[in-house]
Amino acid sequence: MTSKVLGVEHPVTGVAVLHLDRPDQLNALDDELMRALPDALRALGRDPEVRAVVFTGSGRAFCAGGDLHDLGPRLSAGIESARQLMLTYHEVIRAIQEVDLPVIAAVDGACAGAGFSLAAACDLVVAGRSVRFVPAFTTVGLVPDLGALHFWVEALGPHRAKELAMLGEPMTADVAAVHGLVNHVVDDGGALAEATKLGERLASGPSASYAMIKSIVNGVTSKTRDDVMALEAFAQAAAFRTSEFDEGVAAFRAKRPPAYGPRQVGSR
Repeated sequence: MTSKVLGVEHPVTGVAVLHLDRPDQLNALDDELMRALPDALRALGRDPEVRAVVFTGSGRAFCAGGDLHDLGPRLSAGIESARQLMLTYHEVIRAIQEVDLPVIAAVDGACAGAGFSLAAACDLVVAGRSVRFVPAFTTVGLVPDLGALHFWVEALGPHRAKELAMLGEPMTADVAAVHGLVNHVVDDGGALAEATKLGERLASGPSASYAMIKSIVNGVTSKTRDDVMALEAFAQAAAFRTSEFDEGVAAFRAKRPPAYGPRQVGSR
């Protein structure tokens, strides 16, 4: 289960801490990590000694989003192949939501793009006070993915979700807590310890009850979630083929504002 991009620890009885382990890249998600995560989560779900999972990042970040150096070429090859790859990556979200264990996100440091999606998919979220949840997708001409639009609409409603997705303004941990995207805000550097305490409390409780509660609550919206992710997969595959994505990435690398060309007008 342990790999060079993913680590597992068991700091207290019944609790597994799953670390994204690419600290030099701020735990940005590459192909290897996206494929390792679902298997690791499901393996923990099959382990009778594990009763709760804490999901966090190594080093100074939770997750800075998708690694465009690795994922960009894979997702720019063609719309259908990119769509299929996005559907494969959605298994990360399904694994978080469908494993019969409480999954607690411990968020300290950078949390952007798909990292925001991963945190939102977890059952409980603990965040450091200075954390900024950054919906960075449109910064590089992409659309939110890994179920982000589903989770944002559920928490914020359609108008605020559109604002968050379109403008990409960072959301503070306190504001995220007000809107229900975060359960507990703690002092910086304390998210992992607090999440582990919550995990220990859950590990000592009725695991069957928790599994059924999770299944019922997630079942209320799982069809919508899968529908949204299917639409996201097509939209993101198309976005990766646009000149706006090319310009967005170039601007990001040059640390300048993007200069998008004339809007492409077509029939719908």
